[in-house]
Amino acid sequence: MTETVKAKASNEKIYTYGPLIHNPQAVEALEKMGVGVLNDISEVCGTIFIRTHGLSPEERGKLKKSGARICDATCPDVGIIQGIVRKHIRKGYHTIIVGNKEHPEVRALLGYAEGRGVAVSSREEIEKLKGWKDVCVVAQSTQKEDKFAELVEVIKSIYPEAAIFNTICHSTTERQEEVRELAKEVDAVVVVGGYNSANTTKLAQISREIGTPTFHIETENELNPNDFNEFGKIGVTAGSSTPSWQIERVVKKLASF
Repeated sequence: MTETVKAKASNEKIYTYGPLIHNPQAVEALEKMGVGVLNDISEVCGTIFIRTHGLSPEERGKLKKSGARICDATCPDVGIIQGIVRKHIRKGYHTIIVGNKEHPEVRALLGYAEGRGVAVSSREEIEKLKGWKDVCVVAQSTQKEDKFAELVEVIKSIYPEAAIFNTICHSTTERQEEVRELAKEVDAVVVVGGYNSANTTKLAQISREIGTPTFHIETENELNPNDFNEFGKIGVTAGSSTPSWQIERVVKKLASF
């Protein structure tokens, strides 16, 4: 955060373009430290951080023209996906992104597809795709592994020669495997993290698919002791954007029950 220190020293305004991470409590803590959230590039002044989800080339261009000091915090894994999309678009491919079209990471990737890309999250959406020749397939970095594998099979049935890239973040895959094992060993699972966090929501979904009672919460204040009376062993996990202090508060509250 060297650039933040420099900006503070010069009383320069500091912003993130969109919430830095999908965790309301962490964003609120940053705002108290003087780091605001900017949702309109026309308002830019001072220092602005590009969040981990990245930006489309068009948005990045607007930021550069604004004259603001830019600090790029795009996740390296997301940068790799952007590179794959850009490389194949230049070769004449169309791009299929397995992910949520409303997620900021996916919106940025669609920008790199230059109008020749689409985001899909269901078999029905894929089956509507017809008439393309060369197809490149990537995944939103926080996509579920089994969901990606399922939809890739559908894509391959339509485009057998498609270039498939499993671009799910390694740490995301590890967390998903860990929660899958955890859910089998405990009586209930508490998942800590923002309701607007894709990777956190997917952890809760995986735990529920195992059949284990699952509680997705953002803070310890949402915990009700009556909900845990019948459980002897509680597992706790968290999304990648959940601060450690938030997890510790939840564990402490559970232990008090």
